[in-house]
Amino acid sequence: MTYEFLVLALLFLVPGALIWLVRADLRGLMGRVALASLPFAATEWLFYPEYWAPRFLFDLADRIGFGIEDVLFVVGLGAFSCSAYAVAFRRTVVPLGGSVRPWTRAVGAIVALLAVAGLLLALGVPILYASVLAMVGMVVGFLVMRPDLVAPSLLGALVSAAIYLGLCLVFEWLVPGVFERTWRPSLLLRGRLLGVPLDELLYGWGSGLAATAFPAWAFGLRFAPLTETRSG
Repeated sequence: MTYEFLVLALLFLVPGALIWLVRADLRGLMGRVALASLPFAATEWLFYPEYWAPRFLFDLADRIGFGIEDVLFVVGLGAFSCSAYAVAFRRTVVPLGGSVRPWTRAVGAIVALLAVAGLLLALGVPILYASVLAMVGMVVGFLVMRPDLVAPSLLGALVSAAIYLGLCLVFEWLVPGVFERTWRPSLLLRGRLLGVPLDELLYGWGSGLAATAFPAWAFGLRFAPLTETRSG
């Protein structure tokens, strides 16, 4: 297929769409995270073509630095990675209590994340690793303030990485040899798992870690057992 990133982006919308349909209690969380994810679509120029070189619809990556595929991808990734822990472990989100300014927090965290990633990139760290290190650093700060998020964040990262791997395997099945043709050789993690570059799985893990902790901290939420909230 010609537009391999479009195929990948559409695949990444599927888990979130399914969760949206069956878990009405998580729709607010997913919507806010999908919205907060949008600025990251515009960072494609940092990855392309250094990290990978897919073809974009209307050649937008060459024209404006990112494409329609990036928007679909970050929305899909944000939607399923923020809800992966809650679905896998039968949890929901409820207000933590107290006064917070959620979107001020959210915007501040996003700006700080982009700034740290940019600094690491300027220091010579490859963009994918700079992104993951920035996400991990941000989450560590959240967990210092919210120790109750340690277990959800770590478990959410693992579940998200597993979903990410599954989607990449479907992608490879639909577009055979795509990882060999489109991805650049890794500078650090040269191995593969079931044919999927370890770099990609590291990114999926980091995204799940951040997407679990970030909205809970920013929007003043906590994870609660689903059965308790339904019975209550």
